[in-house]
Amino acid sequence: MKNWYSSVYKAFLIGTIISFIIYLLTTGNTSLGAMITGYSILIITILMILYIILYNVLQSTQNASFFKSLLAMIFACGPFLLILFTIGFVLFLVIKFKNKIISGHVSSGYNTFSNIIIVLLLLQLYLIYNGINTEKFETTKTLSKLSNSLLYLNGVIISISSVTLFTILNSFSTDG
Repeated sequence: MKNWYSSVYKAFLIGTIISFIIYLLTTGNTSLGAMITGYSILIITILMILYIILYNVLQSTQNASFFKSLLAMIFACGPFLLILFTIGFVLFLVIKFKNKIISGHVSSGYNTFSNIIIVLLLLQLYLIYNGINTEKFETTKTLSKLSNSLLYLNGVIISISSVTLFTILNSFSTDG
């Protein structure tokens, strides 16, 4: 069962990468559909990985104090929660402004920051895949401190880029 579950979320990661590549290589409805699909699959993937990590943290801190358990959960799950909320926010923006994006009534900065977010997400996926594809993760279900720190850093940069994307879509949209 464990190998099956692991194979599913790794396959979802690869599917997300393929979807983002399709987004970068196409335009119009196809591009937007690939972006929405990639974000949706990525949310499912992160939730699957988060479940494994959270279950392990709760098992390992079962007899610990509340504060110690909370700190362990924040450190282990924090980067995934940060990226999960950021992806949800960007997905909301893309769906809300879908018609303006498809018709091209957005600033040229939208395409720049949308591509920056996708490239940073691809880097994040690479970091996640390397972290979960180790022997340590398979046995302990935890990422290394370096991997967690890099995921936090990249997550913060993606969050800043998504706020910039919100500003562009909300304030610099054109009517024609």
